[in-house]
Amino acid sequence: MPSKIVSVLKERRSGEKRVILLPDAVREFVDQGFVVLVERDAGRLAGFDNAEYAAAGAEIVDTETAWTQSPVILKYKAPGPEEYRFFRKGMHLASFMHAEGNLPFVEAMRQSGMSAYALEFFRTAAGEFPVPVSDNEISGKLAVLLAAYHLQSHMGGSGTLLADVPGAPRAKVVVIGYGNAGGAAARLAAAMGADVTVFGSRWEGLRGFMAGMPANVRCLLNEPGAFEAAVTEADLVVGAILVSTYDTPPMLDEALVARMKTGSVIVDVTCGYGRGYMPSFTHLTTYDQPFFVRHGVLHCKIDAMPASVPLTAARATSANVWRYLLGLAQAVCEGRADLTSANGCVVADGEVKHPEVLRHIAMRESGLADVV
Repeated sequence: MPSKIVSVLKERRSGEKRVILLPDAVREFVDQGFVVLVERDAGRLAGFDNAEYAAAGAEIVDTETAWTQSPVILKYKAPGPEEYRFFRKGMHLASFMHAEGNLPFVEAMRQSGMSAYALEFFRTAAGEFPVPVSDNEISGKLAVLLAAYHLQSHMGGSGTLLADVPGAPRAKVVVIGYGNAGGAAARLAAAMGADVTVFGSRWEGLRGFMAGMPANVRCLLNEPGAFEAAVTEADLVVGAILVSTYDTPPMLDEALVARMKTGSVIVDVTCGYGRGYMPSFTHLTTYDQPFFVRHGVLHCKIDAMPASVPLTAARATSANVWRYLLGLAQAVCEGRADLTSANGCVVADGEVKHPEVLRHIAMRESGLADVV
């Protein structure tokens, strides 16, 4: 078989309907001389059938063939334990992995001798992380939409409408972080008419962010007095910092949550590990049960929020990610250098490579990562 082969796999995680590449992106690979193997029905649940992939030049194959006949394996989310049997030396897997939070998965990859690349860690020479941009923006917007619905009294919320209505006071929204997710949440909440306060840790970055915001968004440095005052008045708090893990200091602690308004809402978009910056979250939630109540406040922490809008998410991510995946495929199959994907390497040659994953392993070995 030709050596320039990539496989696009079907997702098997419960509730996951997205696919990493759509037919138009597959065509880009074909035009570059690649044979593209698409696992049967990989795009069906996102609205793209096998015939559309075949028309773009792909070969529709069974699961075994997709996993075993290509050096480059492309998935949206990390493989589940039932798929570890396909891991092998010479395989190059790329997906949104969040491997630092799944160390048994890392160990399975390491023992196989395969190479693996976490799309969320792809980093350009300019220091940017371009691949998760679309999913992050979707998560920020969905955080506001979910909160707006659950603020209704019959859902357990305070009965506050997040949208502005003449004669009633504006809802108050706090957004922690001003990256892709935080910025999207702030813009949507502001467009609905809420008074929005965005907190960040760097004034230079906040100033640049503030320049593109409407008048009902204010940006403040994350200082205790201002933060506590805003949170205790908030109807919605969206947490959207870049990283939250076992050693991240608490920011919105239990005592402050207990002072929030009854029926207010917290949505943690970061979805990190351990107690992190929002220790009142005791567990992840799902779309089946998106919220739980603690201290009279509704808590939401769904770690795959864009999965609820697979058509939009697949279109946006495929349009954004294909060129970076092409760079990886060319590096693997043609020997080209590709710094962006190399920066996302998690494991290779039986060794863990990425510093963030190594840091989490060290925390596990010290016992810190077992603290929830």
